Amino acid sequence: MADDFVLMDVTRDGLATITLNNPDQHNAFNPDLVEDLKQCLEDLRANSDTVRGLVIRAEGKVFSGLADFDWLPHTAHYTDDETEEDAQAIADVLIRVRELPQPVIAVVEGPAAGYGLGLIAACDIVLATPSARFVFSEVRHGFVPALSLPYIIQAIGITAARRYLLAGDPFDVEEAHRLGLVDEIVEDTAAMKAKLAHFVDHIFAAAPGAIAATKSLIDDATGLPIDDELVTETVAAQGRNRTGAEAAEGIAAFLDKREPNWRT
Repeated sequence: MADDFVLMDVTRDGLATITLNNPDQHNAFNPDLVEDLKQCLEDLRANSDTVRGLVIRAEGKVFSGLADFDWLPHTAHYTDDETEEDAQAIADVLIRVRELPQPVIAVVEGPAAGYGLGLIAACDIVLATPSARFVFSEVRHGFVPALSLPYIIQAIGITAARRYLLAGDPFDVEEAHRLGLVDEIVEDTAAMKAKLAHFVDHIFAAAPGAIAATKSLIDDATGLPIDDELVTETVAAQGRNRTGAEAAEGIAAFLDKREPNWRT
């Protein structure tokens, strides 16, 4: 794409790869990256007859960080409408990943935080290397992880979500595997290539219509479907939080490289 925040490649046999490509800002979500992701996902859905699967990975040593330092200062001056538009765009990306008819495989080869963790949780299969680390640190910065929350709960369950979302402390790939956020730990680059090929071969051997129907039924069977009403609720919650005093203090502290003061 023109600004290269996101790269997409589709092989002749129908495997698409989306690469988050803003390593200077740790591939953290910003409006440009989000818009590129939305466009890629829309293109894949429109071509579901020829694209059989999607791999999401990241350029650089970090899968996705908490914040884009170039973009973050601007959010402190957002109007209510701008905040809601920003939240809706990210929510649209996450639900598009979940609702793609094709299987989506996340390849995580480094730390992940923020919306990147929501993206991982929205995928169908997650492969990670030992270098992967995870943290839901939003509350420590005055933020509410509203947009990612439904996907996190589906991935790791309510009890673990309370434990890690409220405490905000990091955990390693072994714990992520135990929780169910990571499906398989893959030791190195060569092993990742082989493991990815294994899953892709099995996906391509299956009927695409049956896969799409099964994906939809899995979500329905959880009893916690992520529908339009829930997405709208998370967007509203995100908007209320981001225009509040705690988020403002969290952003200021983050930029000033100091501990936030929640007592004022």
